Amino acid sequence: MSYFLSLAVLAAVVFGFYRYVTADGRRRAAALATGFSATGRALLAEHAAFYRALSNAEKERFEQRVLLFLADARITGVQTEVDELTRLLVAAAAVIPTFGFPEWTYAHLGEVLIVPDAWVLGPDPAQGVPPLQGTLLGSVQPFQNQHYMRLSKAALLQGFANPQDRQNVGIHEFAHLLDEADGVIDGVPQVALPAHLLGPWAAVVHRELEALRAGKSEINPYAGTNEAEFFAVVTEYFFEKPDQLQAHHPELYALLTELFHQGPSARRGPTAGPRQWLQKLRGPGKFGPNLPCPCGSGKLYKNCHQLAA
Repeated sequence: MSYFLSLAVLAAVVFGFYRYVTADGRRRAAALATGFSATGRALLAEHAAFYRALSNAEKERFEQRVLLFLADARITGVQTEVDELTRLLVAAAAVIPTFGFPEWTYAHLGEVLIVPDAWVLGPDPAQGVPPLQGTLLGSVQPFQNQHYMRLSKAALLQGFANPQDRQNVGIHEFAHLLDEADGVIDGVPQVALPAHLLGPWAAVVHRELEALRAGKSEINPYAGTNEAEFFAVVTEYFFEKPDQLQAHHPELYALLTELFHQGPSARRGPTAGPRQWLQKLRGPGKFGPNLPCPCGSGKLYKNCHQLAA
């Protein structure tokens, strides 16, 4: 009798362990099985310019990524309601910078806290990042082995309401989490950036920061805080005004297309005709032959539009 009881206990323990280790997969499968609601689709189409620019097949993939993110993430309101639009825009901000990585998950994201508006954070000697103080619209801070994101609801909504102001606090903070995937938020997202481009990336960032701090750049001055903020700010710029970034900072744009595995300027299509667009590439010294082509094809410039130019 005791033998069968022990066997039953062992079976229960094994089954419980199996349920525990497969919980994430079952939860994600259930989320995909529910499908994307017509209401959610309409909200994304109305509020997310990135989503509107996608092909039908890409929109379906984007919706699946949103469902998976929402299945994984805890989004909690602090003195404010987290309605369906807020949840979708948080998810959209998470998916946009990682859309080029089909299997991407934010493994170290503990929770997203939604607060009503901006908040003031005083200096904290215990914090490893001294600039994280003042009036904030978003933040990512570590706690134990996870990171917690705080977002101003008002700023999140405004970031999507004006898709061409080069400012989107949701994309900004998720860029920090993408940067953190290699273990440190330092403006060098090594998990996403191919090893052979680490040197060119460092050189371009150095030049861009020098120009910015000298007042010779139209990039948001907050990017001059440090390399980590530079990466987050230019990520906003890359997804909101790709044509302008490509025109003013061609090397930076080319590197970002390689980093994100996306070319938002190419997705939207050239603003001028093909001949005029190619003429932009003909300026001497604009692009190194071994840098990614700014068209977003993923090929080196020498193997792509340099041939046409």
